[in-house]
Amino acid sequence: MEYLIEHFQSFSNIYMTVIIELYLVMVAVLFAVWIKPFLVKQRSWWIAILIYHILQIIRTYLGTGKSIDSLITLFVIGVLFFSLWLLDDKRNPIQKLFLCVIFRVVSWLTLEIVTEIGMFEAQLILGFDWYAKSINATVIEFILWNFIQYGIGVLLLYAVIRILHKTYRYKKEEMPWQELVMLLTPAWSLLLVKPIMSSYFTLWMDGIENGSIKENIPGNAFRLLFSVFSLLSIIAIIVMYQRLTESRERIFAARSLERQIEEMRNHVSHIESMHDKIRGLKHDMGNHLAVIMRLAETGEKEKMSEYIESLQGKYEEIDLKTKSGNPVTDVILSEYASRFQAASITFTTDFRYPEGLNLDAFDISIVLMNALQNALEASTVCTEPEVHLKSVLHTNVFIINIRNCVDKKYEIAEEGMPVSEKTGAEHGYGLRNIRDVARKYRGDIEIRQDSTDDGYEFVLNVMMIGE
Repeated sequence: MEYLIEHFQSFSNIYMTVIIELYLVMVAVLFAVWIKPFLVKQRSWWIAILIYHILQIIRTYLGTGKSIDSLITLFVIGVLFFSLWLLDDKRNPIQKLFLCVIFRVVSWLTLEIVTEIGMFEAQLILGFDWYAKSINATVIEFILWNFIQYGIGVLLLYAVIRILHKTYRYKKEEMPWQELVMLLTPAWSLLLVKPIMSSYFTLWMDGIENGSIKENIPGNAFRLLFSVFSLLSIIAIIVMYQRLTESRERIFAARSLERQIEEMRNHVSHIESMHDKIRGLKHDMGNHLAVIMRLAETGEKEKMSEYIESLQGKYEEIDLKTKSGNPVTDVILSEYASRFQAASITFTTDFRYPEGLNLDAFDISIVLMNALQNALEASTVCTEPEVHLKSVLHTNVFIINIRNCVDKKYEIAEEGMPVSEKTGAEHGYGLRNIRDVARKYRGDIEIRQDSTDDGYEFVLNVMMIGE
């Protein structure tokens, strides 16, 4: 202890350098923790640690407490943004900018909070006589408190990141410019406040050095509350943004469902048209048989064959390729069987409509239309495309199983749904509609991606419980 007291100046400089370096390393790690759920390429977050740490060192040791600090901060944000954008295959650049700015602001606010707490701690402990009269106590307090203070800063930053991760649910969605401006409104203001507060501390420290100020910088409750409320405002605006996104999701899902309802109306019209043709054939069957018999009696075999072929063609028009036990699902399965055939995709089906259960044919049709359309689109890129559909009924549990080949493994978002790679605001709601139907009947969906010799097989199980 005597050695530390004797060489306290040099020791304190080395000790604080080590503490600050450790803090910068931990902040770099937390930056990687922050961006990891937003990246498609998960390995790139390790590179982000190195980049952020290098930039932090540059900012820390080049900063002067003057206007150049703002330029360095903008430089750090710009380099981070560009690096993340490249590391993530130039994907979602607007969101990358948002992530970099928000982390910079949040890391500064958490450091301001613990710094302000440290000032209050200094004022508090200086009021004790035993501390003021003991050099040993001063050294021990210096060592312990700086370690605790920066440790609290790391824990606080990690806690805020966890809250933001939980709040920001739609991490893989493209962020438009308009929403970036809305989300960063408080952040830009805070970045402008930062140099003002830094100037205050710089002036105070300069006063201590030149002897015009005798006291240490006092703690200020308003600065502390400003930092806390600024953090809360960032969290609040992200919460509002996510609610806006959820509202937009519901609107787009409703539009998607409306289009499917219209498609269902077309299927029903097709069924009604077939029934009219069937009734017409039944009504004219006697006349057709009479014509065939007359042609047979007169020996006009060629005309009789042409007439029979004509009747057979009319029958094939109303004869569905797939029989499932329900006219609506028959039309859907037959239509998709034709689409698969036209796309040279092997399609097998062992689907039977669950008679006796209170499952609406419309809801089951929604499931089939979305699942088969997704399978059709995904299979077109496979070298040997195959789609298999089957159903299983066990007591009152009805399961629909769809399997199709895919060229790669899809990323699964936090809510358990694959991340849609389709462009456009109203894409990617097919599986959500399927899940909504399953949950309507106290069921759910299961998604698997199984490895095969040729790549991957996408497996969708839809469970519904009837009565």
